[in-house]
Amino acid sequence: MSNAWTENGPVSLPPRWLAFGAGGLVTVLAVVGVVIGIRTAWRDAGAPDIGGSADGGVDSSTLVAKPIVQEPPPVVASDADLAKQTAADADQAKADALAAKAAAAQQIQAKPSKPAGNIDDILASPSEKPPAPVKPTSDEAPPPGAPVKTDVPF
Repeated sequence: MSNAWTENGPVSLPPRWLAFGAGGLVTVLAVVGVVIGIRTAWRDAGAPDIGGSADGGVDSSTLVAKPIVQEPPPVVASDADLAKQTAADADQAKADALAAKAAAAQQIQAKPSKPAGNIDDILASPSEKPPAPVKPTSDEAPPPGAPVKTDVPF
């Protein structure tokens, strides 16, 4: 390697024969690639004949495709299966109704600032009776002569 002074300062340059050899090798590889590409594009391999012979018939060298697995014929539902399906549809309708009630209750719980309805009214069935009150409506009076208790400590 030789050191040469260029306009940007001292730069180490490879030998001249190495630079020309690398450039020539790249050029040869480019030409070979173009030639291979052109040969591949112009090559007439012939498209495979999909339809068989020209007259449309099957000749002796043609393979006929056959399925690997034969599928069974479709099964017709019996009356018992139809009854089970009807019962399943009825159960699904009940489940959908319960899901709709639960969704309405969740919507009311999610938006407490908007009084859209009472959650107990939504979830209660029409045949359900309201529960008995737990707490009496009026407070009991203390027995006569008992000291009055207050929360004040003195």
